[in-house]
Amino acid sequence: MKKLLTLILAGFLSASAVEAEAFSHQEIPSQVKVTTDPPALHNMIELNGDLVFSTGPNSIEACHSKNTVQVCFHQNFGYVNITLMSETGSVVYNNTVNTAVQQTFYIPLSGTSSGNYTLVLDNANGYAEGEFAR
Repeated sequence: MKKLLTLILAGFLSASAVEAEAFSHQEIPSQVKVTTDPPALHNMIELNGDLVFSTGPNSIEACHSKNTVQVCFHQNFGYVNITLMSETGSVVYNNTVNTAVQQTFYIPLSGTSSGNYTLVLDNANGYAEGEFAR
């Protein structure tokens, strides 16, 4: 009985080793393509200010479409206040996002009228702002 148990255990262990070997030699792509272009129907918002350039170019990108504004944080800026203002200066949208947790943020534009808008991003380290027409 002891020999039978030893043979079964040895067979199980060798099968596990073969299975582990098979997993360790799987082909893994050397590079995964990441698309950084905004969706086709979005237009880039040119951002100016010291928050954008404080840690490298293109560290924050923003674009807009008919229905949304998309803000992409390519680096961790901590908590960032996001404000969208109309051309009259009234606040259309205001929220704070933790960029360590959420790198892409969407602002709905449904219910807003056509016109010029200003997107303002700010925190304790600086600000960035850009204008666009809807």
